[in-house]
Amino acid sequence: MKPEPQPKEDDKQETKGQLFNRIWPLGLASRFILMLSLVILTSQALTSAVWYRYSYLQEQEGLETSLESIASNAAFTVSYYRKLPKSSRHLVLEQNRSMGGTRFFISLNSKRIDARGLAASERKRDLEQTVSDVLKRTLGQQMSIDINFSKRDDLRVYDAEVPLDDIPRAFARYTIEKVKDDPPVLVMQFKLPNKQSAPDAPEQWLYLATNLPAPYVSLESRFLDARQLNFILLTSVFVLLCTWLIVRREIKPIKNLARAAKLMGSKMDAPIIKEEGSGELIAAVHAFNTMNRRIRAYIRDRDLLFGAISHDLKTPIACLKLRTEMLDDEETKIRFERSLNELEFMVQGALHYIKDTDIREQVEWVDINAVLEEISAFYGSGESQVAVLGSASQSFLCKPVAIKRMLHNLIENGVKYGGHVDVSVLDTPRNLVIKIRDHGPGIPDELRERVFEPYFRIHQEKEEGTGLGLSIVRNIVRGHAGKLVLQNHADGGLVVTLSLPREE
Repeated sequence: MKPEPQPKEDDKQETKGQLFNRIWPLGLASRFILMLSLVILTSQALTSAVWYRYSYLQEQEGLETSLESIASNAAFTVSYYRKLPKSSRHLVLEQNRSMGGTRFFISLNSKRIDARGLAASERKRDLEQTVSDVLKRTLGQQMSIDINFSKRDDLRVYDAEVPLDDIPRAFARYTIEKVKDDPPVLVMQFKLPNKQSAPDAPEQWLYLATNLPAPYVSLESRFLDARQLNFILLTSVFVLLCTWLIVRREIKPIKNLARAAKLMGSKMDAPIIKEEGSGELIAAVHAFNTMNRRIRAYIRDRDLLFGAISHDLKTPIACLKLRTEMLDDEETKIRFERSLNELEFMVQGALHYIKDTDIREQVEWVDINAVLEEISAFYGSGESQVAVLGSASQSFLCKPVAIKRMLHNLIENGVKYGGHVDVSVLDTPRNLVIKIRDHGPGIPDELRERVFEPYFRIHQEKEEGTGLGLSIVRNIVRGHAGKLVLQNHADGGLVVTLSLPREE
């Protein structure tokens, strides 16, 4: 078995390029906006990351300072209560409440109260460790301390472990105040010593709880809150909108230049463009307008020249024909007449060449089906027949005389060299494709390009005509921004493929 051919490096690069073009927008404005969007989003992301890191450190430092202050106050309260006899602690607690209480919610319990804490996180552990360090530094390492952060609605108080909102109204003013942002609650529980009590006396735990002070309403590390995110989005959209308007204004001269260049390349009929925009654009547009004017002047002078030649040659040719009639030698007379007829035919062919590729013909909507039907009917008698397969789904915007002459020339050549001609029509939203196949000998590969040269004929001594037919056809096709391809059919004959783009 032969090894399969490996794809060439150029093919790989072309495939990658095609894939890139499909993904990446082709328009200059779209590319500029997309690149600018990427730059803005990247800068916003970097700025937000730096801001987040700085804000996080600032918030962490402020929160640790506040918690250290709360822990110091809690340590002072615990130191006071643990010095009291167990029997006096409830009395002192009631006196504190009657005097207005402290910043803490305080209760004495016979056990440690379980509270559903906030979700575990690195920040939560760090803050709990900060509070624990302050308390143990002040109260000593031997004291049992339980520290947790919880939500107010998840708190349980007293030995009965009742929700905070279910305690009697008489104690309502001593509870933790309910605030709008629902900040986390710091819960600290301390096991107090049983002074002047039996060793087997029940345990006593001092329960302290307080809200975190404003603005610390959460322990979660949020990258961006809703307000900051909305601000970033609004500013980004505003910048992109302004950029889009500016880019659209600056791109307009480029679009006009591209449109005019397309018309110049396909139909040789481009308008003069307004010179506006940046200095570079004005220079480019000015150069294009200058070129456009020169080409128009050249075409105008060419038409005038050929018109003058046509007029000037008619008179001497007619005079020569009259003098030929006066010749006595019949053989010489016939030879002169043949030469003059060939000269007249060549002059008329050159004039037809100019006329049939005239850019000044106005475009119209043409029924291609009707044109092909008319031509096929003209050649439909006898052995020279033209068969049309398929049809155009809609009219085609073109130069009617030029298109008719083009199709007539191609079908005429097919009938002349191949007898029977098959015409197939394929219509798509973007292109009108017409294939004309004859059943003749075809064209050698080395001559496929030369047959488009003016006055070139494959068999100079056998063929009649000027050799301008395919030259006229190619110019007409190019004038409609189309493509013309010649190929030999596998079963014999020549296939001429016309691809004409529809106007967008």
